Amino acid sequence: MSSTVSSTVEQLEKNKVKLTIQISPEDFKKGLQYAYNRNKNSISIQGFRKGKAPRKVIEQYYGNEIFHEDAINHVLPDAYEAAVEEHNIEPVYRPKIEVQSMSEQDGAVFVAEVYVKPEVLVDEYYGLTYPIMETEPTEEDIDNRLKSEQEKNARTVSVDRLSEMGDILSINFTGYVDDEPFEGGHAEDYEITLGSKTFIDTFEDQLVGHAVGDDVDVNVTFPEAYGKEELSGKPALFKVEILEIMAKELPEVNDEFAQDVSEFETLQEFKDDIKNKIREEKEQHALSSKRGSILQQLVEKAEMDIPEDMYTARIEEMVEEMRYSLMQRGLRLEQYLGFSGMTLEGLKKNYEQPAKEDVEARLVLEAVSKKEQLETNDEEFKEHLEKILPASQSIDNIIENMSESRKKEVTQDILNQKALDFVLDKAVAMEAI
Repeated sequence: MSSTVSSTVEQLEKNKVKLTIQISPEDFKKGLQYAYNRNKNSISIQGFRKGKAPRKVIEQYYGNEIFHEDAINHVLPDAYEAAVEEHNIEPVYRPKIEVQSMSEQDGAVFVAEVYVKPEVLVDEYYGLTYPIMETEPTEEDIDNRLKSEQEKNARTVSVDRLSEMGDILSINFTGYVDDEPFEGGHAEDYEITLGSKTFIDTFEDQLVGHAVGDDVDVNVTFPEAYGKEELSGKPALFKVEILEIMAKELPEVNDEFAQDVSEFETLQEFKDDIKNKIREEKEQHALSSKRGSILQQLVEKAEMDIPEDMYTARIEEMVEEMRYSLMQRGLRLEQYLGFSGMTLEGLKKNYEQPAKEDVEARLVLEAVSKKEQLETNDEEFKEHLEKILPASQSIDNIIENMSESRKKEVTQDILNQKALDFVLDKAVAMEAI
């Protein structure tokens, strides 16, 4: 189609252009024929069976412009893409389109106003600094991980003593506001862990130091921002009966414990494995922190005027990424929003800051990759896809069927990673103050 499409480009303002695109009569006629074939089976004309009325008859009956909208919608996307490619511009979001004229005799003319990728100026990125982080595990780190394993493998046993913080109580309770029971304020055989802050205010604190069979009056005040407006900020009395006191019985940490919770025969082997895993975690955290610190400095050094549409586009991408992720787990986005009590607008609001940071990071890394004239090749392209796609998929088939625009995106992702690695390699470690 591009051979029968002509276009001009005009700079409207910084990072915004207007494309004026002329579609030839020949291509517009093809669009009209497409629109006719698409709609003819749903159009009734007296004297003709559905789908059998000629196009000219339908146009005479309903008006010459009956197929114009579908025709322009058919030819416009290819014409717009051809104009974008011809003028080598990089739109950051959907264009604002206005059709100026269209007819079978003269073809169609439309204008597309669109924001384009901004120019980014970045310099002085050699010798950026990052804080040194300790990655060697301490004895406390190892002990805490062992305690966590103990907690996961603890038994819960009834105890005959006064309740303490950390105990699990089985209770009956009824809540009163203004001397009247309130909805949702009653439960029987309810288990609560003292110190978990599951309940409001000092509810759990007031159950410490009591025995099985005790009836305890617990006085609390609902927070001002409580979910139920009728209870917000109100003082309440809970009448609580303690049915059972339970405590966690931790297993002894020894060789037998190591055999029960791991693949190792001795406690020392288990501790050595924990130490190695903690070291790996700390090293990964240190690398992530280093990357974040350097990237933030890069963004702060850059000069860029980013169109708001670019943030909007990224937010919409993130929503679609979540939609796809949920679909892989058998959920629809609408179901997730319903479960979480969130609206689509609320979800987009949550994405605003991450989208802003992501857009800025991508632009500045792209600027570095261009400035340093970084390159990639087919082998790296394939290796990158192998890392991010499921092993069951055929990488060669995916590459063969991938659009040129998608290949360009993946290539830029690789170059951006190289740009960050390049700046990281030039960075200087600094002792934390």
